[in-house]
Amino acid sequence: MLKGNVNGKMRWEAMNLPDPHFRCVDHAAHWRRIAGHLEGRPQDFEVALDNLDRWEQWGRTHPGPIGEWRKRIRAAQASETEFHRLLEFLREDNHDSEPLKSCSPFVGLPPSRAGG
Repeated sequence: MLKGNVNGKMRWEAMNLPDPHFRCVDHAAHWRRIAGHLEGRPQDFEVALDNLDRWEQWGRTHPGPIGEWRKRIRAAQASETEFHRLLEFLREDNHDSEPLKSCSPFVGLPPSRAGG
């Protein structure tokens, strides 16, 4: 943290911050918010598909997660059962799903009452 002027120079002091592990993001809550948003506004799957298309064009990420997300989203758009299956996947606090979720296409969703 930048402290006051000493002999014409600013001096730095260590910030007394708590252990950074206590500030970890609650990923499960984040995914529950996304699922709630999509449950109330399923048309916003198009935002995710647009992101996937753009990332694929830019070569921004490995094609595996892009294809997997696209497959899941298209299935959810085509079937009520698959829609609920995807929402359940998003809400699950499952360590095995983290590699795919780390390539989330759900950035840029507009705010909603369901998703916050």
